[in-house]
Amino acid sequence: MWDGTGGRYDPSAMRGLIETERGRADRAAAVARRHEGLLGTTTEAMRPFHRRMAELHRATECKHRAAATLHVGYLDAVGRWADRPAEPAVVPPAFMTAVADASGVESLVVTLFGLAGRDSAVVVSDPVAARVHDLEEVLGEGPSRNRPLRPGVCSEPELSGRWPRFGPAAREFGIHAVVSAPLGLPDALMGTLTAYRFEAEPDVAVARSVGVFAEALTETALNPAVRLDGADGLPVHPLFGDLDRRVVVHQATGMVMAAHDCSVSDAQAMLRAHAFARNGSVTELAQAIVAGTYRLT
Repeated sequence: MWDGTGGRYDPSAMRGLIETERGRADRAAAVARRHEGLLGTTTEAMRPFHRRMAELHRATECKHRAAATLHVGYLDAVGRWADRPAEPAVVPPAFMTAVADASGVESLVVTLFGLAGRDSAVVVSDPVAARVHDLEEVLGEGPSRNRPLRPGVCSEPELSGRWPRFGPAAREFGIHAVVSAPLGLPDALMGTLTAYRFEAEPDVAVARSVGVFAEALTETALNPAVRLDGADGLPVHPLFGDLDRRVVVHQATGMVMAAHDCSVSDAQAMLRAHAFARNGSVTELAQAIVAGTYRLT
């Protein structure tokens, strides 16, 4: 079967991951049911303990079922793509597109943190997410650049008040609210999962689902216990097959550093400034620089 993620798509491994997550969900649900059953028979003093344990295990169940759901969605999407007649213009499905479908949010972006607060990797679900995230890079502000400790919602007028340049610019793409959730553990944040919302007031269910899927991605794609690929050191997970968009930005940054004898920060600042002046995206500018059709002066 076609390997649509640069060597990272293995259908049997994906099915194994799905069954593992479903098994974990079932075990957590069984523990939760046991504590829920004890609520009616235990002493008054012990009821808070059993209630809390039931809540914790129900939350764990939800996280693992979410992980299974998003990987089932991806497996199904790749299967449908592979069964189609050969059409070179039709690109393989992206993992983040499946996550967006499962969460009920049209535009999602995963931003992984690098050194000195810079983005080390960016994965998007659709063209709108790509363009809006490019605004964050061009303007140097926005929800993906934060380091949230818990899921949070930001809508108008707070959106423009918090990010006075990004907020109005995002509105031109129809974005009126954002939901951000942390990726990683509280004492070891690895990035953010951000949803760009066309609705002015995202409902509670959407905000909750973004948080749950962020936990699911932390548990699977970003789990430090997963096997690393020998070629590039990235976890063996289809999320990391969607990184081509960010690679070209790194390539262009290196070319600008060499041409202007400057630091990474200065090169990135030059890319953002030229993209802003061209009314384009950082990615599009980076592609032109790498292709040799544009030079920063």
